[in-house]
Amino acid sequence: MIHSWIKSAPICSKGLFDNNSIIENTLPAIQKAVDCGYNLIINLSLTKDNRLVVCDSKKSYILLSCHKRIETISSDDKENLQLLGTTNCVPLLNDVLNLVNGKVGIIFKISASNKYKKIITELVKQLAFYKGKTAVVASSYQMYFFAKKISKNLLCGIILHKKSSKLIYNAILFANINFFKLLKPSFIICDIANLPNKYLDDYLLYNPYSFIIGRTVYDKSSYLTALNYADGFVFENYTI
Repeated sequence: MIHSWIKSAPICSKGLFDNNSIIENTLPAIQKAVDCGYNLIINLSLTKDNRLVVCDSKKSYILLSCHKRIETISSDDKENLQLLGTTNCVPLLNDVLNLVNGKVGIIFKISASNKYKKIITELVKQLAFYKGKTAVVASSYQMYFFAKKISKNLLCGIILHKKSSKLIYNAILFANINFFKLLKPSFIICDIANLPNKYLDDYLLYNPYSFIIGRTVYDKSSYLTALNYADGFVFENYTI
């Protein structure tokens, strides 16, 4: 299958980092993950001058030494793009693509915001000549539809938002399972704490070519759950 790479190796969230000597979503963190052969899931955001960068917009004011949101900073303002008091800067997407160079697969996570259309449009442009394996995970149905509209060949999945309890999580899944059957996402990323799940099992019976990816492995217990009940998993700061 064209998207089988998604489950062929563990998926490393934001690269391998400790946020001390190596900062998340930086080139050194991503290089370390690539050297280990892990697939990647990375966040995308837009700068003030509409350049795509690898950064979580919601966490940027915490990670950036200047304590500003990434969308208020221009891509050439290196001083304000430094992370956690280090000389590491938020990298441009183009620099990350050049570094990875098809060695591992990349899943691009796009958070819900009023800029998701710009982010997806620019991403598709930059991926036009990239030879590696890539996918997008959408955080809303509107985002999913837009991504597929922009590029029918774009590999696209859905990420299920974390909820306060498994009961609420399952109620939402029950209400949305028919949407999954209609959309036929290539993969669904869901919380480890909500696996196994009978509603996702029902979806897989309807669409056996889709994958369930568990997130996020932090310890041995969540690792074993992912191995038993998911086709693949996302991990962060855990030695596989």
